Formats: sequence, structure tokens, C-alpha cells
Amino acid sequence: MNLQTLFQHSCPITADGAMGTYFSELTGSDAKLCETYNIIQPELIRQIHQNYLEAGARLLRTNTFSANRFTLGMNHEELRSVLERGYAIASECAQNNAVVCADVSVIYDNTLSREEILQEYAFIIDTFLSCGAQTFLFETLPDLAPVLPAIDYLLSKAPDAEIVASFTILPDGRTRSGTSAAQLLKDITAAQDKLTMVGLNCGCGAVQMLPNAVPFFSYIREHTKLYTCAMPNAGYPSTENRRTVFTATPEYFAAQTARLIPLKLNAVGGCCGTTPKFIQLLNDYVQHPDKTPPPPAAYPVRARQKAPLSSRLAEDGGFILAAELDPPESADLSRLLSAARILKDSGVSVVTVSDSPLGHSRMDSVICSAKIQRETGMEALPHICCRDKNLNALRSSLLGAHCEGIRAVLAVTGDAIPESDRGLVKPVFNVDSTRLMELISKLNDDIFSDAPITIGGAFDPAPRKQAYSLSRLTKKQKNGAGFVLTQPVFSEDCLPSIDLARQQGVKVLVGLMPLVSFRNASFMKNEVPGINIPDALVERFRPDMSREEAAAVGIEITVELARLFRPHADGFYFMTPFNRAEIIRSVIQQLSI
Repeated sequence: MNLQTLFQHSCPITADGAMGTYFSELTGSDAKLCETYNIIQPELIRQIHQNYLEAGARLLRTNTFSANRFTLGMNHEELRSVLERGYAIASECAQNNAVVCADVSVIYDNTLSREEILQEYAFIIDTFLSCGAQTFLFETLPDLAPVLPAIDYLLSKAPDAEIVASFTILPDGRTRSGTSAAQLLKDITAAQDKLTMVGLNCGCGAVQMLPNAVPFFSYIREHTKLYTCAMPNAGYPSTENRRTVFTATPEYFAAQTARLIPLKLNAVGGCCGTTPKFIQLLNDYVQHPDKTPPPPAAYPVRARQKAPLSSRLAEDGGFILAAELDPPESADLSRLLSAARILKDSGVSVVTVSDSPLGHSRMDSVICSAKIQRETGMEALPHICCRDKNLNALRSSLLGAHCEGIRAVLAVTGDAIPESDRGLVKPVFNVDSTRLMELISKLNDDIFSDAPITIGGAFDPAPRKQAYSLSRLTKKQKNGAGFVLTQPVFSEDCLPSIDLARQQGVKVLVGLMPLVSFRNASFMKNEVPGINIPDALVERFRPDMSREEAAAVGIEITVELARLFRPHADGFYFMTPFNRAEIIRSVIQQLSI
């Protein structure tokens, strides 16, 4: 029996419930051992399947969710036995009364290459096919990308195979990879010819699943011909004596999950925390759908608004002046606000705020930017680096930034932690700048859809890095970057890279950093990575120059460079030396822009 035959005769149908957590409840053992019991104690696994069938389930998942060599620590021969026995036990129980899904999970292992992971999927798929499997379930997915190569491989070996893809969307409307429901639906639509059924499972209970399920399944029903299923958890878990415990009652789970039935699903079942009793009570609702309350209406689509910087970037011929300020090491913003006001009066339209440059702790760039916007009325663009925050913290910062009216950010990977701090201060680097841009783009498609954040990136125009920088720029554009701020330029050697970047369709704000003394120029040349200052420029300073004389030379050099790069730029990005805004004011006055 397969899904098509099953749904022709009965719809909706009831799927089974959890294997791992139910196994732990029965044995007191860690759920991580569950798959090995296909070999160690097959009668227990057989009894679990049988209990779900007696509860009304007509779709069974094999006890193979985590069955791969890397998760179970097995060789291929041992894994083959686990897979074969898992499929055989479920099939013997189902006979012709239920569909058996060969259950496959995402393989998470950062030490493996894509080729190694695909080889593992291929082994699992080949083993299931040799057992006669027709229906495959890839469940608890963060998005389609990790399993698409495996799906393509499966279809190359068995074109008529039924493929179910079930995703985990958390209550915030995103998957664990940060993919929005909107993007997920786009990916599913693009791959619909490869799939038979799509669904939601795990991550949350039915109450938290419902707000995301309404638009998700409505879209699938209207734009595809795919079957649908939902298998929520038994509510949210708690931890007792180092064990995960679900406190929801079977009655509560069944009543809340039944609210999904009016979405015209083809199957409903349970995930973590559910047992045969949960499924039995849910099946009672499946048999009497008229008893279920209607689901809530879908949320209205909000009108999209352009951000100030986004509007200026879109203007043909518009030239943007941006200036960077460094946040303070203290909690006092008075000097920074004074500098911002000087820049605003000088014609600067956007102030950017660096994020703890060189890995030294300073005031949070988002909070600092929000304060500047409120106090001065000019747009502030925080740099957000990946060094100090994991994916959850980055998402939280972006939500806070949007709440404060910030509509543009610079996504950067971030400077390394200084050698002297290592061991005491730990870098995170959960993602790099391109992945951060991808996260912001996903938020723009979903939570920020009415007022998206304009995404900027860094670009190094140094000739020796041209190929690498342009390759990175392509990735950044793909992930949503609409403009770049360059590293400070000090010679015409950077012009070819900048021209090529603009030819790729990205707006380029050329970085200009006024030097303020011989010591400053020497330090920047010799000790700051990525800064290349010709000797001739350093030699225009003298160690015995007064502060005023040195500043005048720095302004003169910056004006010369600005005039050189002006025809090749969409704007200038002034890096304010030591937050001395009066120097940037002098440069702008001499340029008359």
C-alpha cells in the first residue's frame, strides 16, 4: 500500500506518534539508543508499532530516524542491519492496513563534506530500496537544502518513489536554520515535482504550530497538488532529573491537534511526547471532524515600505555621504552625539556605527545607533558582526534594531579576538557575514516584510584580493546585499576592483580614511590588517608636525583621493579618525558636495 492508494480510500488518516520518547518512557533508557533496539530487542519495537496501529494509525514511521553511521557510531554492516530490521518490523506490523514510511533524518556533522554526507544518504536509501520501500519520509527538516541531493539520488534510483518532506517551524515562524515560512514555501513550490507530501512536525505543540500551519497549508493547497500532514509535539517539554518530560495530557493534545483537521490535511499524528493513548484520542476526532472548531483566519499581508537608505540607493545619480563613528568604551554617548550632529550639519546622510572593532569591547552598535537616530534625527546604520553572537543572539539584535526603526545594517564577519584575550574571551562565529545576510533576507521576507532592512556588506578592493573579493561579493549579492562599503582606499590601484564591483550591479560607497599624524599613518600601514598605504603618503607627514599641521595634510590627501574616486563611486564612506567629525566636515567643504 502507498499514500496515493491510502488517501483515495480514506482522508484524513491518522499517523502514528513518537517512537523515541515513547521508547524512553517504556524502558527508562536514552532515546538515542532507540534504533539499536531493532537488533537488541525487536519485540519491543514491534509492540510499539502494534500499539499505534491499535490506536488507529494508518501511517507508520520506521524506527530509523537517527540511523546513520555518524549518529549511532556504527560501521556500514551494522547500520545495514538496523535499517533492514527497522523496515521489516514496521512492514510486518502494517501488512496491508497501513503505509510504512522509511524514516530518514538530516545528517548533522560539520566535519563531513557534502560528498561524504551524500554517500551516507545513498547507502541508507539503497538499503531501504533493497527492502522494498516505496515511501520515504525526510522529517524534522530545517529546510529543503540539506536533503535535496538525497531526494535527487532517490528519484534517480526509484522514479516512482513517494517522498514526504516534513519541516520543523518554531513558534517564531522560522526553522532552526533561520529559514522563514515564506522562503520555505518558495523552496517547496520549486521542488514540488520531486515531492508527494509535505508537512510540519516537532519543535512545538499544536497550539504553537497552528498560527504557522494556517498560512503554510493554505499556500500548499492553493499552489501545489501535494498531500499534507501535521504531527505536533505533546506541547512544550520540561526537564526533570535531567530527562525531557512532556506534561500535556492526551486529552489536551488530541483536542488541540484536532484544530488542524479543518485545514483539509491528509494526515495528522504526533511527534515527541506522544504515545498510543494520544493517537487514540486524536483518531476519535479524525473519525468525527465535525466536532472540531474552525482554525483562525490567515494573517493579512502588509504593504512594503522602502527604507531611507534603500530609497537613496535606488535613485540614479544620487550620491550618498556616509560616515563611520566608533561607539564609546564607556556608557557616555555625549561626545558621539556631538560628532553625529556635526556630520549631519556637514551633509552626511547616514552615520554608521562599528561593532567592537578589532575585537575590543565597546557599546553595542545597535543600541548606539538607535540612540543616534532618536537624538539627532539622522539615519544610523549599525555594523553587526558574527564574532560575538550565535544565531539566536543575532536574530534578537535584528529584531531589536527593527523595533527601534533601524532600516539598514552592515553585515560583517568581524575582526578576530586579540591574541592576548584568547582563553578569556571566546569568539563565536556561528555564521559568517554571508549567512548573516541570508538571515536578514529571510526576516525581510517574513517578519520585516512591511519595512525590510537594507543589507550592506564589506568589500576589499585591493588588487591582490580582487578575484576573492569579487567572488565573495557575488555570494553577498545572492544573499541580499544591495550595497558595499569598501576598505579605505589610498591609491588608484583599487579602481579596477571597484569598477568591476559596480558592473555586478551593486552600489559601492568608497571608503576614505583621513590620516591625522605620522604616527597614525605608520600604525595603520604596519599594524592594521587590510590597510595598504603607499610609502609616499606616509612620507607627507613628519614626526614633529603639530596636530593642526598633520590634520591639514590628512585632509589634503583625502580630498585628492576623493576627487580621484568620485567618478567611480556611488557614494563616499568616511571613517572618522578618533571620532574627530570636524575633519570630515573640512573634507566635505573642500569637495563642495
